Amino acid sequence: MKRVIAYIILAVFLMQNTTLDQLLKLPTLVIHYQEHHQLNRELSVSDFLCMHYMTEDDKDDDNDRDMQLPYKTVDVHALQHIYVPLARIVAVKQQQESYVIPVKYPVLKDCYLPEPALSSLFRPPQA
Repeated sequence: MKRVIAYIILAVFLMQNTTLDQLLKLPTLVIHYQEHHQLNRELSVSDFLCMHYMTEDDKDDDNDRDMQLPYKTVDVHALQHIYVPLARIVAVKQQQESYVIPVKYPVLKDCYLPEPALSSLFRPPQA
């Protein structure tokens, strides 16, 4: 039972924090291909995908239906900070000349920085 609950929680987490929820729209892709295939019997799957994902599809008036396909619109629900930049200057090159633009970052306090001993696999013994 615990394993099933863990899988459900993992699935909810992946659907909310990644773009895997777009895979739930695959039946819409198949149905839309069948609609196009009924109009043009010589349309292959690769032609259909190229028409909807690589080129502009202005020939037909089904733009609302096209926007329901997977990965046509992607919603990002979470913004995750990966690192804190510690650089003090930014160099910008322009026409073979180098300009240095000073950037003032906020002063980092020690209480906001992670403690390396706590994130280590081998931690010191605790009382």
